[in-house]
Amino acid sequence: MADEQVITSDIIIVGAGPAGLSTALHLIQQDPTWVQRIIVLEKASHPRPKLCGGGLTRFGLRILHNLGFTLPLPLPQAEVDEVIFRYRSREFHVRGKPQFIVFDRTTLDDYLAKEAKYRGLQIHENEVVHKLEVKADGVAIQTSKTKYQAQVIIGADGSKGITRRLIKKNDGTNNVARVLESFISATEDDPFFKSRQALFDFSFTGKDLQGYTWDFPSWVAGKPISNRGIYDSRAFDAGARAPLPALLDEFLGEEKTHHPYEGHPIHWFDPRNIFGAERIILVGDAAGADPLFGEGIGPALGYGTIAAKVIQDAFTINQFSFKNYRHRVFLSPVGHYLLLRWMGAKIVYRFSTHRPVMNFLWYVGKIVSTIWKSGKI
Repeated sequence: MADEQVITSDIIIVGAGPAGLSTALHLIQQDPTWVQRIIVLEKASHPRPKLCGGGLTRFGLRILHNLGFTLPLPLPQAEVDEVIFRYRSREFHVRGKPQFIVFDRTTLDDYLAKEAKYRGLQIHENEVVHKLEVKADGVAIQTSKTKYQAQVIIGADGSKGITRRLIKKNDGTNNVARVLESFISATEDDPFFKSRQALFDFSFTGKDLQGYTWDFPSWVAGKPISNRGIYDSRAFDAGARAPLPALLDEFLGEEKTHHPYEGHPIHWFDPRNIFGAERIILVGDAAGADPLFGEGIGPALGYGTIAAKVIQDAFTINQFSFKNYRHRVFLSPVGHYLLLRWMGAKIVYRFSTHRPVMNFLWYVGKIVSTIWKSGKI
């Protein structure tokens, strides 16, 4: 190892998911010469399994459109034109075309990676980052294959990635949501497929759940699937923790599976989060996902838009402290999007165990939904 060659690059992106690829593609869009100055390191190889509800909202779809992707994407997908918000016996419906699109996350990430490679981006797959060390003249990276030296590291490796762990010691927050999901066989004649509907059910908030159960139509391996799960934000850090497996069993009823549910944490957005440090910028779940609904893909793509601008400016002035990155995130469209979701989570989940408050919110939601107007993307 001592004599191995060190590969140099201006930017190393750790993680080839939507956040990392969005950052790279936005840099290349700003200046095509960046394609030779970026290396993406991915610990697995596409297509690689990825737990995710797979919902891509209009916010994320617009970003892909602005990056030159033709919509609809040439992938199996389930369009959701009507979202049902349920609390016990109360419901309101939000309609739009579409409200969001559900993809198999494995297939979506694979498609984005192939498109990025087609545009010239270097993605080194099956390469695990073992060590990062920030120095005065750059960042030293040791992977399972070789060594790298970069001016800047982009942490796009998720909630538990090495880049976030590197700076987590300076982050006093512990904003981690819990998610369990399951896949149930379906047909195209099932109601949610035919009606293009999805369900967010908040009925279990009375049982300490700070979140909802969901039912999305989806396509996995070319087959229609009902993607169902449970999301617990823990945005209000008090009270008992909801028993997620038992509640998901109750939600699924007779359709509950006989194998363990798959789960994963989501590090969510909070204005107090650490978004970067000297020569390091975090994007996607590493920086913070939506705490209200747990939406990750759209915000991940959104982080790429602002991160690319901040990085371009840093190289222009040759200054890599990224002290202004937090401020610029807050002022960006993705920052506005996530700040609203954060405030919503803090309010809704603070009072989610109080039935009168939830009944009032659903009453207001029903009024708002009747005047909701949205057009095509």
